[in-house]
Amino acid sequence: MTSTNGTVSARPKLPALARWALFWTLFIGVGALWGVIMLWTMADKAGMAPLLDQMRANLPLADVFFTTYVWPGVFLLVIICVPNLAGVWLVWRRRRVAPVWCAACGVILVAWTLMEMLWAFGPNVLSEVYLAFGVAQAVMAALWMRRSSNHDPK
Repeated sequence: MTSTNGTVSARPKLPALARWALFWTLFIGVGALWGVIMLWTMADKAGMAPLLDQMRANLPLADVFFTTYVWPGVFLLVIICVPNLAGVWLVWRRRRVAPVWCAACGVILVAWTLMEMLWAFGPNVLSEVYLAFGVAQAVMAALWMRRSSNHDPK
């Protein structure tokens, strides 16, 4: 950035809670992208066949969406990956909507993992870990929103 007198000014440092939000959105977004790649390219080699069987047995419209790993990958990409990576961009660009966006991403991840645990796979370590990640993401973003609203001049 260049100021009016021609000197280069540094971008303001992200607050600690914003850096946490950046971490969570990047970590979850990249993790979801890796999950999509695995679903689309190496699900059978990675031993994921039992997951597809569980989805077919427990989820609605299984005969339409869960005959291959294509649709589960699309859902993971659209619902978890893209919103989180968009959150990374919003935080990095210091957009005012970033804390709300990151909180929404956390809530969506919590809903996603609860759906997995209640309807698709039952309780399992991976879903429980990502449930904790979603709670952490939502809480950090909520704290960031609260702190931002306390420091913004109205």
